[in-house]
Amino acid sequence: MRATHLAVGALLVAAAVAAVGVWRGDSEKAAPAPGTSASPRMVLPFIHDDYPKALAEARARKLPIFIETWAPW
Repeated sequence: MRATHLAVGALLVAAAVAAVGVWRGDSEKAAPAPGTSASPRMVLPFIHDDYPKALAEARARKLPIFIETWAPW
């Protein structure tokens, strides 16, 4: 059980470091991985500002909802 917690913690730290790199724009400076294109692509299709639509689609597809929030402060 403890090894699982450590693995999950390490994965979260790696994701946070990658997210900070993307936020700072570091990903634009890095070379694309072999076999990938340099053009940006949408990985997750977001539904902006329409919670009822997002909820209906998630229920229909039996998927969880991811809600992204942020604040300028």
